Amino acid sequence: MYERWVDATHLSTRDDGDPWAVDYTAHPLLDPTFTQRPSRVGRFFHEMSRRIEHDDAAYRGEITRLLNPPGTPAGAGRGAADLMRSMTEADAYVRDLVALLPAPSQAHVRPQATVTACNDLRTLMSLLFSREDPRIRFESQRKLYLAKLLLDIDHSRHIQQGPRHKAYIETLLREGLWKRAVDTNTVEIGFELGPDGETIRYNLRPQPGQERWQFRSMFLEREAAGRRVSLDVLYYNCRFKRTVTPISYEIVDGSHRVIERRRWDAKDHDSSGSILSKMIRKGINDPDAITDLLGAMFIVHDEDAVFELLTLLNYVLGNPVSWRNITDTIGFTGDRRRLNRHSGQGYKVYKGDLDVLHPNDEPGLPPYRFPVEIQIYTLEGFLRTVHGAHDANHLALKLRQFLHGLVPYAFPRTVYGDQWLHLGGPNGHGHGATGL
Repeated sequence: MYERWVDATHLSTRDDGDPWAVDYTAHPLLDPTFTQRPSRVGRFFHEMSRRIEHDDAAYRGEITRLLNPPGTPAGAGRGAADLMRSMTEADAYVRDLVALLPAPSQAHVRPQATVTACNDLRTLMSLLFSREDPRIRFESQRKLYLAKLLLDIDHSRHIQQGPRHKAYIETLLREGLWKRAVDTNTVEIGFELGPDGETIRYNLRPQPGQERWQFRSMFLEREAAGRRVSLDVLYYNCRFKRTVTPISYEIVDGSHRVIERRRWDAKDHDSSGSILSKMIRKGINDPDAITDLLGAMFIVHDEDAVFELLTLLNYVLGNPVSWRNITDTIGFTGDRRRLNRHSGQGYKVYKGDLDVLHPNDEPGLPPYRFPVEIQIYTLEGFLRTVHGAHDANHLALKLRQFLHGLVPYAFPRTVYGDQWLHLGGPNGHGHGATGL
């Protein structure tokens, strides 16, 4: 988790109550007591397990219904091999979660070989309903549910259209903004935490001991909203959550540098892991309800430049009434209440969901809309998110989201206990490795 770039001594402590006490309303199949609680869904699960246990035709029929539209003949369309891929991806996802934990904690929650070796729906369901070992039972249930969510992600029309919508946004921005660039410059700055522990001081000639960031700025000029707008865009990135290229943080020549690089270099396919994590953390059981599947991030000099950029975006992508869910901690400190509960002190951003109209493929039908999450930072505000000792550090945010928002669901206290990882709250203090 890049812990060497998170200086825990400078980060404020969190008191969110008991982090192990989670709400399973959105994800009942992550509740270890799911099969013991009376429910109609649990009863259907049990009946299906009994029906397919010794009946191969019934088993093939259930797989066909799970993966294909109603009415698809048994044996046609997607089948057991496709389901196996989702099971394998679920195992890979849990392995990735374990690998992100502190090394001393990993062995305690590493999945049981009995479960990881099984990629067959029928056998997993028999483990779920016949095993006395609560851990085997839960890990079988978790694997089934994660595979189901991964299938939901695959079946989401919004996600299937994600690459197309991203290309559309990039085309609009290229034609409306980037072609209007009249000058470009590559700049490297050095930056450090100010004496107040919150503001960031930066300069064009990096000094020893400072962290560094290099960017390629574009100076734009164009007519918009009845006037000429001039603007320096220091950084821009458009991403689809399945193919995101994250910013990494590395030590190069003894200096902390911010570098944009693919995190999973060995993978040659899209990953649903970040979508799956967000669904679990945020209590979302429908991937179409995630509004930031598409995102565009911009960095400009100051608050005045934020207004100028918004003027251009309203002109190029939509209009002022197309915005929803706006949070503006740059201009209004009271908007901090709208931020994620794990966000650090001093986090400054303008962000919101902008609805963009796309031409309809069906003749005669009106255009349809899709949202793109816009994030705009001032230069000083962005540097807060990449400075290792700032409470608004983005890696510290991700670490808090992982430890407090995801771990208690994936490795519940009633199955694994709570002494293997101290998350704070009434039964523990800060995490020993991170201080969060």
